Amino acid sequence: MEFTHKKVKRITEIISPLGWTEIKTPVNIAFCPCDYKSNNTPPDESEFVRFEKNGIWGTTPDSHVWFKVDYTIPEEYSGTPYDLFVNTSIGGWDGTNPEFIVYDASGNMLQALDRNHNSLRLESRGPVTLYFYGYSSLKKANLTFILSLRAVNETVVKLYYDLLIPVQTLELLPSYSSEYANILRVLDDAVNLLDLRIPGSPEFLASAARASAYLEAELYRKNRTDDHKVICIGHTHIDIAWLWTVAQTREKAQRSFATVIALMKRYPEYKFMSSQAYLYKTVKEEAPELYAEIKKMIASGRWEVEGAMWVEADNNLPTGESLVRQIIYGKRFFREEFGVESRVLWLPDAFGYSAALPQILRKSGVDWFVTSKIGWNELNKMPYDLFVWRGIDGTPVNAYFLTAQDKKLGQEPTKTSTYNGKATPAQINGTWERFQQKDVIDEALLTFGYGDGGGGPNEEMLETLRRHRHALPGGTAAEIGFAGDFLRRTEAKMANNPRVPEWRGELYLEFHRGTYTSIAKNKRNNRKSEFLALDAELLATLAELLAGHPFPAGQLRKIWEMILTNQFHDILPGSSIKEVYEVTDREYNEIREALEGIINDAVSVLVDRIKTDEELIVFNPHSFDASGIIEHGGDRFFVGPVPAKGWLALTPRAKKTSCVIGERRLENDFFLIEFDRTYTITRIYDKRACREVLPAGKRANELRVHEDFPYKYDAWDISMYVNDKVYLLDQLESAEPFSDSAGAGYRVTRRWGSSTIVQNIRIYDDIPTIDFETEADWHEHHQLLRAAFPADVNTDRATFDIQFGSIERPTHKNTPWDRMKFETCAHKYADLSDGGYGISLMNDCKYGYDVHGDTVCISLIKCATHPNPDADQGRHVFTYSLHPHAGSLAESDTQKLAYLLNHPLRPVAARHGSGELPESYSLVSVDSDNIFLETVKKAENGDGYILRMYEAKNKLTRFCLHFGFDVRSATLCDLLERPVSELRLENNTLCLVAKPFEILTVRVN
Repeated sequence: MEFTHKKVKRITEIISPLGWTEIKTPVNIAFCPCDYKSNNTPPDESEFVRFEKNGIWGTTPDSHVWFKVDYTIPEEYSGTPYDLFVNTSIGGWDGTNPEFIVYDASGNMLQALDRNHNSLRLESRGPVTLYFYGYSSLKKANLTFILSLRAVNETVVKLYYDLLIPVQTLELLPSYSSEYANILRVLDDAVNLLDLRIPGSPEFLASAARASAYLEAELYRKNRTDDHKVICIGHTHIDIAWLWTVAQTREKAQRSFATVIALMKRYPEYKFMSSQAYLYKTVKEEAPELYAEIKKMIASGRWEVEGAMWVEADNNLPTGESLVRQIIYGKRFFREEFGVESRVLWLPDAFGYSAALPQILRKSGVDWFVTSKIGWNELNKMPYDLFVWRGIDGTPVNAYFLTAQDKKLGQEPTKTSTYNGKATPAQINGTWERFQQKDVIDEALLTFGYGDGGGGPNEEMLETLRRHRHALPGGTAAEIGFAGDFLRRTEAKMANNPRVPEWRGELYLEFHRGTYTSIAKNKRNNRKSEFLALDAELLATLAELLAGHPFPAGQLRKIWEMILTNQFHDILPGSSIKEVYEVTDREYNEIREALEGIINDAVSVLVDRIKTDEELIVFNPHSFDASGIIEHGGDRFFVGPVPAKGWLALTPRAKKTSCVIGERRLENDFFLIEFDRTYTITRIYDKRACREVLPAGKRANELRVHEDFPYKYDAWDISMYVNDKVYLLDQLESAEPFSDSAGAGYRVTRRWGSSTIVQNIRIYDDIPTIDFETEADWHEHHQLLRAAFPADVNTDRATFDIQFGSIERPTHKNTPWDRMKFETCAHKYADLSDGGYGISLMNDCKYGYDVHGDTVCISLIKCATHPNPDADQGRHVFTYSLHPHAGSLAESDTQKLAYLLNHPLRPVAARHGSGELPESYSLVSVDSDNIFLETVKKAENGDGYILRMYEAKNKLTRFCLHFGFDVRSATLCDLLERPVSELRLENNTLCLVAKPFEILTVRVN
């Protein structure tokens, strides 16, 4: 059998090129270099020049060109389908290859060409004119543009695929098996029918037809019982930005979607799925004719729109409100444009998934979560691929992990899977073998198609699937179908099924931990934009309710779209090229200016109407009466309490601080702090608790520099050995005392290599925190900067702030799962407490924490060199703040202090108006300190106002909202602002019950 196997494999190789015959005809090529196209119209004829036979293009990175191609199909090929092949003389990965869009003479978009789709099927007659709009990639290359025309013999092409699929299947079967023997026998009989004496002759073509018919009868149409199958859906994962810019992604979407449409016209069974509302929006704007074709395919049941979100966003770093807006904006676009109610969150490639997500999904009408990325875990294999996922509040959502991988003879499935499937026999069979919940369902899902400009599925994949409608002996059947239909069938089989497993808590990715820290400026810009947008919405609401100033809904929608787009899972995590961040820098400036403009307009309207003789109006964005620090006239002042979601008129008075500055010593009513000669903290004594904060002999705010050479993905990763080589950044240049009306401290300057770090270590008269206001001029590479804070507490758990709540993680390394969480994500704080005492380390723009043993470390700067050689070079501005506290986290003020650090009080000059508004006002307040009302805004449909809040301390809570304006009605809503139930109001007060970590959304009129 060994030689028979070699025989049929060799005959298949011989058949492969015989399906095409070269058409010899002159081809004239002209070209015109250009920039990004503004429409789909080629340049004027006068702008084209001849492209010589040995011509090259793409000699500069990120270059574009139009080619004009003219040829005539000889009469003998009239009516015969032919393929136009393009060779650019470059191989390699999809994302770095040249790509084209092809247009006919009338300007109709025909298809795209790329590394995986290098030919275009045509049936033109006589003279032909085509236009090719080409992109070189961001790499410099000497690209050719060589065309060939080849007539297609569909009988021979069919035979080639008829042979190829069983030949590939033989590689998956043991040679001693009956299935192997059966397939090999049929193949041998088939190739023995072929007359290969004169390829292309009538005798050869007739024998090819006979061989195909034999294979159909004996292999493909044999009655077999398919006890399991793989559902396959065409797909192309397109990163909004990564190794290319967002501008290039707009073209990638057009190219990929054009190729899908072209193949759908050839393969009526072909179905395709694509997520990300943003991509559809760009195609609508730049290729309306293509967009119309897509809408036709959606309406006819060929194209599946899913995904729920605006983009496939990072899930670790955005706030809870941002994740809600991702779904609001994504689902609204799909509903308004296509009449589709998306019910699947499609995130195959994001870098871990927050435990807040299940509740967000359920309350947004999303029933399913789909990914494959957890299969990239460095060490631990997830025990389930189909399960019920419960988040921090216990809300369940169905979860499915894609399991595509190649089956390899004699090997067990590995943990890694892909979302860029190729629909080969090896992968179809490997997808089923890798799937773990075979006792629950008898199907598995495979997404097939090249991503990131690779153009999605190609001809070979579709031909393969045609031959997998029934399982070949020893194999798995495959069927093209929508992911949503597969998930609906799966959900029915999961109902009341005791075999369905559960997973509680976060889906932590044991990989790409550096994305919590890389490109720090981008993360700071995102955090500031998120809170500034909430400020703008609150103040615009105040201005509309109290002064009749129109709420700028349209402007805010555009701003949110920019914020959401830049939360894509390779932009916000810091894993894109330098050019991407040059654009986001400009966009965040635009966002800030636009939001400040909205805020200034609203504040101006309000301040004009506030009757006061005071100097300032201080606005409080929080749902609790807040006291905090403001800056005014070159001084800092402690003010408050300022009413919740409102304002207070006041005049700050300069005073001498009660804080004491000694030699390497700071002291106030809360703490006694001592420093060593490097001005690293050696002692913190908590006067209120009458105890030492630090363990004996340990230092706080110890700046540590870790050698950072990840073994694989530079910007993405922090590898487990990062703690093997650590330096102390304690080279002191100066330490200068300072004071103001709010407190005092030391300004400490340190040198490290080519870098400088300046810290204002600050304490206050009235606030029990120690702030570290930091400005760094950083010029190092492959060094991870952390600050370490040990605590004299006894605990094996730490608590981390996440979206709409918090999560506990172990501080030990007992199990392999614990050991791999050596760097984790948090938002505003991490807390290390025992039953009687603890510390919270808060921040205003950082996300990476390493909390183990008795020490909390925060990651400050990670300076990778790939894919951005200048990553994190230059100026960094951030603040982290230590809050030692009695009791547990739930008994502390950490959460309020963290909000104030990130979202401070806003002072503006009073105008001494004589209007109707009072000096002190609260729009709405909450009477419970564990309920945080984050969002106050106009409803998306313009009907009333939306209040979104959550319970923060994991306890059932009865609370009331007290309104400072007349409320006629209140409705409990889901996160999409759809009504759930009417609520009862009494005396302008609304009382509610929140379950632990529950998110509540209320519409008021």
